[in-house]
Amino acid sequence: MKQSLRNLTLVVGSITLCAAVAAHVRLIYSGNGQELYWQNPAGISLVIQGMGSQDVPGNSDDVALRSAIAAWNGVTDVTASLSENTDPVQQARTDWAADDLHLLTFDESNASGFFPTGSGIVAITPLEFYTTGRILDADVLFNGKDYHFTTEGASGRFDIQDVATHELGHLLGLDHSGMAGSTMYPYVDPAIVLHRSLSMDDIGGLRDMYPSQSFGVITGNLKRSADQSTVPGGYVVVQDGFGRTTGTALADSNGVFRVEGLESGIYDVWADPLDQPVSAGNLTPGHTIQTDFESKYLGQVVLGSGQTVSMGDQLLDPDVSVSLGRVADTYPLRVVAGRTVNCLVRGSGLLAGSTLTALDPSITLSSVVWSGGSVSFQATVPGGSPPGHVDLLVANALGDQDLLPGALEVTPPDPVVTQTVPGSGPGTGGYALTISGSDFRPGCRVVIGNQYYVDGAQGGCTVVDSSTIALTLASTVAGPHDVVVIDATGVEGRLNDGFRSLATPTISSVFPAVGSALGGTLVTLRGQNFVSGATVAIDGVNQTQVTVFDSTTLTFFTEASVPGGALGLTLENPDGDQAFASYTYSSESDPKVASVYPNTGPQGGGTEVQLMGTGFTGQTAVVFGADPYTGAGGVSANQVTVIDDTHILVVTPAGSSSWSSVLVQDVVTNQASVLPSGFTYQSGGSFSEELSFGACHSGAPRGEMTWRQVLESSAWMILVYGGLMVRYWISRR
Repeated sequence: MKQSLRNLTLVVGSITLCAAVAAHVRLIYSGNGQELYWQNPAGISLVIQGMGSQDVPGNSDDVALRSAIAAWNGVTDVTASLSENTDPVQQARTDWAADDLHLLTFDESNASGFFPTGSGIVAITPLEFYTTGRILDADVLFNGKDYHFTTEGASGRFDIQDVATHELGHLLGLDHSGMAGSTMYPYVDPAIVLHRSLSMDDIGGLRDMYPSQSFGVITGNLKRSADQSTVPGGYVVVQDGFGRTTGTALADSNGVFRVEGLESGIYDVWADPLDQPVSAGNLTPGHTIQTDFESKYLGQVVLGSGQTVSMGDQLLDPDVSVSLGRVADTYPLRVVAGRTVNCLVRGSGLLAGSTLTALDPSITLSSVVWSGGSVSFQATVPGGSPPGHVDLLVANALGDQDLLPGALEVTPPDPVVTQTVPGSGPGTGGYALTISGSDFRPGCRVVIGNQYYVDGAQGGCTVVDSSTIALTLASTVAGPHDVVVIDATGVEGRLNDGFRSLATPTISSVFPAVGSALGGTLVTLRGQNFVSGATVAIDGVNQTQVTVFDSTTLTFFTEASVPGGALGLTLENPDGDQAFASYTYSSESDPKVASVYPNTGPQGGGTEVQLMGTGFTGQTAVVFGADPYTGAGGVSANQVTVIDDTHILVVTPAGSSSWSSVLVQDVVTNQASVLPSGFTYQSGGSFSEELSFGACHSGAPRGEMTWRQVLESSAWMILVYGGLMVRYWISRR
């Protein structure tokens, strides 16, 4: 049986009585129900770690991460923004746990410890915060050890921009959404890229958390018609005058709801049980959720700018057997303007005689086939229909009904890229480039190599018409590049190898520059204009496992050779351009460090640690904080005791929280190796607020596990440090 990888977001844990009312859903601390937030949200500094993903050639992973950042920065009328720190020193850091660093990184070896074998975690966003809710630190880590990522739609791989946009929502303070088309929707499939773009529910969430002006609010009270008792955790869904899903809210423990962040307009309001496909198990503990009621239309509201309108008490009827939407569905279901698309939705009670309706009346549903556990249909969207999300409503022959919020996402057709003029040119840029094709729309962006160009932005591109885009090429890494046009909705078109950037490679460093004649030494080259597919030869012998991480970093393993003087090293790009350096073989074995214990200590130094590895001798020096790519910098340990060729005892020197590498080097031959995340210097200090730590992580169930088994096998882990720090994990699978 063919099984697709799916990414299910869930939260499992004890429920407290305190829960916040929110349009969308906020991350909260289960200990007291406090919503998480950034005290100074303007310009939250992020660093994209320089090594990137081993799955992605060139710098397209960086561009995907920057595009995810840009999606959240595109929200208007908010005080929050994300900024990128491009300092090379910061980009070389791997110490994601440091409070002064908010890192986006691909962990290829489980150096973080978050990705043990069998964990099923695809990505994780650790959040460190005070119990008042104020966020101190947040990072995004991708599991490059167990999973593969893509920027070009490779089958079975997770789209970097899609996953990153979701995780950055958590970094900002958002929990998961019950709206199927939301970026914060808990489930994602590798085939889906529509979470790259934000829904109105996501936008409303950011506007609620960090508003720069007043927005409209719709409030009310959910009660049961039978006994007037309140309905905690009822899910309220709002559509605009065109039937497009605009915002959602969870009622609090007293049944009170507030849909916030709304612009002026006419809105239809529904109440829906948060049961399928999103349920209470997908949210952080602290929310009280009840689902024993039927989906119901609550009425229409006319909302003025910045106005608050109360709908008063809203009476809900008992639950019904008909239900629409399941975890096994891949949401949102994409429907394309001007086309008819086949769709399938699972559920229960989906019997002949029922009706299925899209709440945008311009969308026609036809060829509807009911099979009890599912309904198939064709959705026809008028040409020129604007992008957005649409709820589906099912009603059986008895009139019982259920709503599936944001099930359909209307998009334009994929852009088509046919030609670039010129097709190649100097990588220094500065000249005009014209892209031809079809279905180009305002608000799109163009990606070429390590650069992206946003329509209408300074230094961006210009959509001249639906078939022409013009831009001025920026400095672009060497090599052939796909030319990609990404619509504002996230759908894309690409011309494979559509532009070739021409540049000569250079080598600035070789580390280590000396290695064992037995071969097998891992060597890192740093420089400029390295191209995927480059080869490395020493004295005319091609070396093995050459990996181009980006245009500035390349690694390879040496072949065996004869010890002696310096030999010529040649790097050659696929187009034939070459760069030159030298390399020396030694008759001695390489020193190699495999682990450090303990691997943390104070910045003042003085921690006795044990290094374990091979090839240690009385000539082995130990350096903390050296550049892991070049071996430069750092501070040598003064107290080094070589126990035997596999064990060394050292006392750490004073260091910096930005350091994490441990280097061992033979001081006579200069043979060396480095453990990039071998030791972390921790800063001390006291806090007036208690400090907590949590994380949302992304994963995929393995084997034949059902989503319910995944839920049941997950748990909150509570660790307490000196009574001050609590660490907990929010699961996303």
